[in-house]
Amino acid sequence: MKIDSVQQSQNNLITREAVLEDDQGLRELIAVPMTTRGVQISFQREPSYFKASDILYRHKLHVVIEDTEQRKKVACYSNGYRPCYINRQIQSLRYASDLRVDQNYRGKSLVKILGAHVKISMYEPNFSQMIIFNDNHAARAAMQTAKTGMPDYYDEGFIETLTLTHLGNKRKIKAFLKRITQNPDKYQNIQSCVAHVEHISAMNNFIAEMSNHYNFIPAYNFEELAQGHSYFSGIKLSDFILYFQDKKLVGMFGLWDQHGIKQTKILHYSPIIRALRPIYNFCTSVTKSMPLPKLGDSVKYHVLHTVLCHPQSLVLHHRMLEDAYKLSRKIGIGVISFTLSHKDPRYQLNSFYKGERLTGMHGFISFAGDPRVNFDNNLIPYLEVGRI
Repeated sequence: MKIDSVQQSQNNLITREAVLEDDQGLRELIAVPMTTRGVQISFQREPSYFKASDILYRHKLHVVIEDTEQRKKVACYSNGYRPCYINRQIQSLRYASDLRVDQNYRGKSLVKILGAHVKISMYEPNFSQMIIFNDNHAARAAMQTAKTGMPDYYDEGFIETLTLTHLGNKRKIKAFLKRITQNPDKYQNIQSCVAHVEHISAMNNFIAEMSNHYNFIPAYNFEELAQGHSYFSGIKLSDFILYFQDKKLVGMFGLWDQHGIKQTKILHYSPIIRALRPIYNFCTSVTKSMPLPKLGDSVKYHVLHTVLCHPQSLVLHHRMLEDAYKLSRKIGIGVISFTLSHKDPRYQLNSFYKGERLTGMHGFISFAGDPRVNFDNNLIPYLEVGRI
């Protein structure tokens, strides 16, 4: 069943699936400015909202509420799905994102109207994964507080997105790794290389192997990456670094520049920050903080694609982050971003690194009961930062 007809109207408000002609209206909703610590930013999807969503879903579901009188898109959400490994098997997994309500229409129960659409459109699967960062107060109020007509929300656990600007104190990290690693010598003979076509089969098999340790990994077919599929917009096979031990693939990551489809733009600085920005940026070589871009420019960083290894291989994980950071610096950025569950043993290393941290909750929404009872608690939640 395809939900593509008008589902609900309230006076001049109509809820329906978005079509390509809604692209500009969706981009305007997503780009509504927000201010934090004296900096006004805007999360943008240029040149196309639909193109940016290619990396989120294999089966899209974008929904808008339109004010037909004003000819304006006033609310939206997305809840498509993609194939992921769940309990070691490939299944469809929905991901709910981009819940937005025009500030002039807040308080008009538009979130409940969207909730009604979720109820009739969320099937096969009948639950959805979502991320709510702690500073997103509107989303937390909308989804984490029980409301009539809204899906129930189920916390899975804390996550952290670290936008890393420096690897921290090498001596302290080395001492920590030596203390917790039973056999550090086993990592001595690991060799790395740039991914090529002949590695695709090993890469696909490695993702399947990692599903024995992690839950919710997207079920990638890297043949599509080599073919330039839109699911991999902005990244190519040669952006991946592979790590082999005795000819066995044991780790990998891709350096992903998403600025061609997604941007975080600086719209305004407070007078104090504007005046101090040159001094602040000059000091970042010492403070190891993220530089502040010029007004109107975007924040520059790389996101890490499939930064994966055995969850107990903290030595290898750190080495991969070192390599990713060096590669990013060589390209002229030197800032990398990745997301880890607090349940991931590799998360222990985050305390040594410097950068911007976003803490949030990974959870699920459903009208059909708690989906968590069906998940293997021995598996570690995996979050792909470039697809959340």
